[in-house]
Amino acid sequence: MIRLKDPTFTEIQSRWFSPLQMLELDACTRCQECVAACPVVRAGFPDGAMERIAGWGGTGVHATGLIARLLGKPASGPDLTAVFDSLLRCTTCGKCSVVCESGISTTELWESMRGAGRELGFRNAAVEKTIDAIAQQKNPYSAVPETRATWIPENVPIASSAPVGFFAGCTVAFRQPELGRAALRILARSNTRFCMLGNESCCGSFLFRTGSWREYSATILSMIQDFEERGVKTVLFPCAGCLKTATIDWPRVYGRPLPFRTMPFSVFLRDLIREKKIRFGTPVPRRVAYHDPCHGGRHLVHPLGKDWVFEAPRDVLSAIPGVELVEFPDNRESGICCGAGGGVKIGVPDLASIIAHEKIESVHQMKADILASTCPFCRRNLGEAGVTAGSNVEVLDVIELVDRMME
Repeated sequence: MIRLKDPTFTEIQSRWFSPLQMLELDACTRCQECVAACPVVRAGFPDGAMERIAGWGGTGVHATGLIARLLGKPASGPDLTAVFDSLLRCTTCGKCSVVCESGISTTELWESMRGAGRELGFRNAAVEKTIDAIAQQKNPYSAVPETRATWIPENVPIASSAPVGFFAGCTVAFRQPELGRAALRILARSNTRFCMLGNESCCGSFLFRTGSWREYSATILSMIQDFEERGVKTVLFPCAGCLKTATIDWPRVYGRPLPFRTMPFSVFLRDLIREKKIRFGTPVPRRVAYHDPCHGGRHLVHPLGKDWVFEAPRDVLSAIPGVELVEFPDNRESGICCGAGGGVKIGVPDLASIIAHEKIESVHQMKADILASTCPFCRRNLGEAGVTAGSNVEVLDVIELVDRMME
């Protein structure tokens, strides 16, 4: 058992936790709102933000030791094994942060706990294997780096420099090339001049979510510099995970604001539709349910705004002739995650599947033909759940649906 008085614990905690986060550990009122909101708890696991914070602090004594000192109690210290087992099962969806009466920024808190935990020796074999793959192969799938660009169509003009940059991401490049091709076709048919990185690597999302990003900083800095040298002012992201990482985490590595703005591909799509650079063909009646990805949704409300993260993809879907947009009961800030985030798809795949199956069942109840999102990772997890459930619901990205319905 690691004690709070242990100098190693104190030193590591101070490296990973900001002063605000140290105070947040004492802010939990145990109201249980987070427990009711947690998709992992609903899936049958005894987790939840409230218990995780209490576990970190020990028996009524939080990690800052502030309350203990005020009440004259000894700092007994936590047994962190249960805490890190719980963290491994956390999708970092952030819904607990939305309902928290104390305003605790839980997603960032879990990432700090994970970083401190790795340094203290709490590691998962599957997660560590993925971390090593990103460090060595620059992607989480252990794919040969030289094959990263093989998905790009030869007939799509890509400039060496342009005001608009396109960042595909690992899941598009190695697992969902059809999504990437759809995005490039849209850019080409709308006469958008764009460029791509000469040596695109993993954005680092998995490393930030699991507290293992610091050794990867040089790769991120190199990509930022490459975009800047190409004259890029706006980078388009078809992947919600990459978008969040570039928007929130890259500036931490860069040490100042990025020299370009990050934009969801759906926002650019909406602009193209409004400028009449995209035209749709014959209407095909479709009932479409939209799934809000956590990384591209509530995680980015503050830096990008609700219009970009929530309304833009819905505006795009509503603009497609024949599409009837239907909403989940819990949507936008209150949306329920797909189950794959935070390393859960890799670390606890059965849990990711349970949560995804619940989402697919909700789609059936809505009588939707298509489940659309703006996250390749959500698309993958929900699509796999649909297949195993024998569902007829088609899981697509908004980009693919637009590409399919264009003239």
